[in-house]
Amino acid sequence: MVHHIERGGLEASYLIDYVIGSGKAALGYLVRVGDAVFQSPVTYYTELETWGMAPGMERYSDPDFTRPATADCLWCHAGRPRPVAASVNRYRVPPFDAEAISCDRCHGRAEAHLESPRASTIFNPAKAPPRERDSVCEQCHLSGLVRVLNPGQTFGSFEPGRRLEEYWSVFIGGSEGAAGQRRFQVVSHVEQLALSRCAEQSGEQLWCGTCHDPHSPPGVAAAELSRRCMSCHEQALDVDHAELANDCITCHMPKRQSHDSGHSAFTDHRIARRPMPHANPVQPQQLRPWKPQEGPLGLRNLGIAIIRLGQDEAVANSIEEGVNLLKQAALHYERDASILEALGTGLVLAGAPRNGLRALQRAVQLAPKRALFRNSLAAAWWDIGRRRESIAQIERAIRREPLLESSYYLLARVHAATGNPNSTRAAWNRLLENRPRLILPRQRVALRSVD
Repeated sequence: MVHHIERGGLEASYLIDYVIGSGKAALGYLVRVGDAVFQSPVTYYTELETWGMAPGMERYSDPDFTRPATADCLWCHAGRPRPVAASVNRYRVPPFDAEAISCDRCHGRAEAHLESPRASTIFNPAKAPPRERDSVCEQCHLSGLVRVLNPGQTFGSFEPGRRLEEYWSVFIGGSEGAAGQRRFQVVSHVEQLALSRCAEQSGEQLWCGTCHDPHSPPGVAAAELSRRCMSCHEQALDVDHAELANDCITCHMPKRQSHDSGHSAFTDHRIARRPMPHANPVQPQQLRPWKPQEGPLGLRNLGIAIIRLGQDEAVANSIEEGVNLLKQAALHYERDASILEALGTGLVLAGAPRNGLRALQRAVQLAPKRALFRNSLAAAWWDIGRRRESIAQIERAIRREPLLESSYYLLARVHAATGNPNSTRAAWNRLLENRPRLILPRQRVALRSVD
């Protein structure tokens, strides 16, 4: 398959290397550029039988093949990706040990089971304690608004049989019980189900596996799902309940548009007794952990989450709160680059770039291979008027991640702000040396005056 892009009289074509998604709702597409992997800006929506912008890409005025396919994304869409440590979207060759999600994702390591194939030698989520059982599903079906890794962990570290919060924290929006104010997302099935009265009254017995068989193809018939509903509700229906038609799902679990699903509709897992408001608040009222972490780790993860959300959604009034939490947590994690990078970024956003600069310098010392950390440091240098130091950090970021266009964009902006059109054009040309098919830099170098 080839995806072709045309804009402003320019065009380019990309050979598709991988397709991701079950195809039940949509199919996404990945391309390899050197050792990096990017997502195509278009998606095929199977239910509508039509092409459209990939979820989130509709917000961009100049979409292109520039969205990095990061490891945290691919861990839920592929078997075993092989990312280059500390990179954004670079992968070893081949990029996957296994392309498809396999048994070990839910059942854990299989060595002992292969040596002695018995039920006791493999992890079975259905027979595990509720928290360990649910963590297996939550690793991919609970994204929240922000996910923050614990120190030393990756999204590939999770081991079935352990609790998810041992590896990362998931932060959701809205107050406890505020069902109508929760943001409805593609990957919020677990969060929605927990809001249902069915789950509340089940005593932790109701879980994903109650209705979904992970060993069967997706798309269980409504009549079969309804039989599972009726196993509990047949004797408890109201006298004025509509006549049964082997379809509980259409009324009580309708499909609706999510905040981040592009052109697809997804099943609302709140199992509402009566129609509920379909709220998708622009900004969450507050951020709270799905499963609270105690002590300094809880302060660390919440502080990082607040700073990230403040960056992504321009929630300026939350930045100060995140900074204060990270100042406390940093006393217990002196060599934690993630805390220092988030703290430094928060201080810069809060109008204290010199204080942020010191935290970011320390973060880069501790994690010198992280290109995005260097870009954050470059922005801090620029905020205090140190152009040369800013450019030096961007150059180091480019050497580490030469295919990541965000560093070149930052470099071009720094040069443009100093009124140097030749240097600005040179920055775009350097990007084109590594990504010659990108439309925007080709447009920029064609302009006589570059801004």
